[in-house]
This record gives sequence, structure tokens and C-alpha cells, in this order.
Amino acid sequence: MERKSWKADLEPTITRMLMEGGPLQLAYHEYMIAYTTVYNMATLDGNPSSQERQADLYAHAENFFDKYTKQIGSAAPNDIDDIIPYYDLEWDRFSNAADAVNRLFTYVDRNYVKRTRGQDSIRNLLFQSWKENVFKPLTARLEVAKELNRIHLEHILNLLASDRLPGARFEEMRLGVALIAE
Repeated sequence: MERKSWKADLEPTITRMLMEGGPLQLAYHEYMIAYTTVYNMATLDGNPSSQERQADLYAHAENFFDKYTKQIGSAAPNDIDDIIPYYDLEWDRFSNAADAVNRLFTYVDRNYVKRTRGQDSIRNLLFQSWKENVFKPLTARLEVAKELNRIHLEHILNLLASDRLPGARFEEMRLGVALIAE
């Protein structure tokens, strides 16, 4: 059996999902190939144990999400008038893809993440990376934006700190919501 790799077989698909806002841009068979690749990498590759293989996948995911969100944070505009629309657009794209990316890692979540990492899912990595590499670095600029209030920014930070951020709460994470609410 051909050995699959993170870089060649998973990273391009996950990047595409994140950049295009979810799995809808993938054909069903492409998504299933990615899902099967994760499963096979977690169970069948030549690493000594299943736990080690899953730890390796987790480490790749952590590194990838960290780099990906740093790119989003560093690409943010400096103009205060542009930062809120930029943030909301990127958040929508990222959050729409988060559940689909998380589903790719169902096996790893069930057999590694919950048992050894004390987390609910790989999805936590996604949101932790967003918080550390996008939200926190932009907070000072967001606070300067005249339309936003500190209470909404603190609310977003609290939601990002949650171990379980349900999809129904994603809309609350948008900064444009704060503008409408006030």
C-alpha cells in the first residue's frame, strides 16, 4: 500500500476547504479520499503504534492551523475602515470550513484527542489557532475601530476560549453583528 503523507495528500485538500469556506467546493469523492487518507494515516501507515500515528497527525494539524491562521492575521489591512469587513469575511470562510475539516479527523478525535489531549476535537485546534493568530493580534486595531465596543470583543474572546463552540454561535463571532446590535 502506498504511504500517504500530510504534505502531499491532506494539506492541499484542507487548504482548499479553508480558503473556499468549506467542503462544498470539493466533489464528494475528493472529500471521501481525504477522510480515508486521515483514517489510513492514523491506522495503517508504517509508524510503530496507532497512538504515535495519531499524535503525528495531531502535530501536523496543529502546525498547519497555526501557519494558516498566522497568514490570515498578517494579511489583515491596517486601515481601520477595512479591518472589520476583512475580519468578518475571513471568519465566515474559516468557521464555515471548521466543521468539515473537523469531520475529516473523526477517528483521530475519538481515539486520540479525547483520550490523550483532554480536548473535545481537532476543531479546538482550529479555534485556538484563530484566537492566538488572528483575534488577539488584531484586538488593538479592532478596539480602535469606532463602531466596536470592548464588551463584544470580550464576548468573542470568551467564546473562543470555550472547549465547545457550537456552530449556532458562529454568527456572534462576527464583528458586524456588534455594529448592528448597537
